[in-house]
Amino acid sequence: MRTRARFMYTLGRAVGVGAFLLSAAQHAAGQDASGLPFLRIGPDARAAAMGDARVALADDAFATYWNPAGLSRVAPNQASLSHHIWVADVRTYALSSRFRAGGVGGLGLFVTATTSGEIEVRDEPGPPEGTFEAQYITAGLSYGRRIGPLRAGLTAKYLSENIYSETASGYAFDFGLQATFLEDRLSVGATLANAGSISELKTVETRLPLLGRGGVAVTPFTIKSEDDGEDVVSATLVAEVSHVFPDSLTRFHAGMSVEIFDVLSLRGGYITNDALRNLSFGLGFRYVGIAFDYALVTFEGGFEGPGHMLTLSYAW
Repeated sequence: MRTRARFMYTLGRAVGVGAFLLSAAQHAAGQDASGLPFLRIGPDARAAAMGDARVALADDAFATYWNPAGLSRVAPNQASLSHHIWVADVRTYALSSRFRAGGVGGLGLFVTATTSGEIEVRDEPGPPEGTFEAQYITAGLSYGRRIGPLRAGLTAKYLSENIYSETASGYAFDFGLQATFLEDRLSVGATLANAGSISELKTVETRLPLLGRGGVAVTPFTIKSEDDGEDVVSATLVAEVSHVFPDSLTRFHAGMSVEIFDVLSLRGGYITNDALRNLSFGLGFRYVGIAFDYALVTFEGGFEGPGHMLTLSYAW
């Protein structure tokens, strides 16, 4: 029984998690020193379409993930729900909200759940002896506040992973900074995420993917209406660097968004040094307080794809 439990744990991590989030090749080569890779995948379609480059621009409900400092930007209250359709029957559901907290602060609440779908259990080649699922949950609270020209934020979150009958739990903290210049045409941001620990799963210790991000966003041009001065077309370019410390893995993220009448958004993005994905595309629609965002994430060969992300938001 102990051998079987260890086998199912290994299978759950290598297939149920690694294959759909990082890559089976990386795990086979032993290149990943950290666990809980779902913590590296952003929860919303808007950011996914722009190559996960959001640390400098985050100002909505999902700033709880990208940069809690962005919760203090001038913005309305907002609630958002996301659904990820990933590879290998993996599904992720994310719910996040942002609330104004005084004149200089913002508060965020969030919960994200990921399930691997059914994983076949085998002790040897042949028909499976059964199936099980790997499940991951993170939930927490974020707060952002303006401090002079800067914005600073903190997130505290609870972590849980369940593979077959084994369960582990822990905690982590995220820290973030943001600033804007040139009448909000230039934004910079930085975060340190997943600083904490989680209990052992069976006899194997999981190392959290301590993640650092730094990025810049610029709006190079805006075309305004002569009648009322409202934006007709505006473009935003973003660039970001992320680094997973336990794995010594550095990625470059680039993205672009074109906003038309503040109703339609066209987006594209690219991520380097990722064995699973690189190009992404998306669009968004906004009307009054309702917004719908969609992202198409292309996967490398060997994975069923592409991936899809859908986000529905309401602001008031």
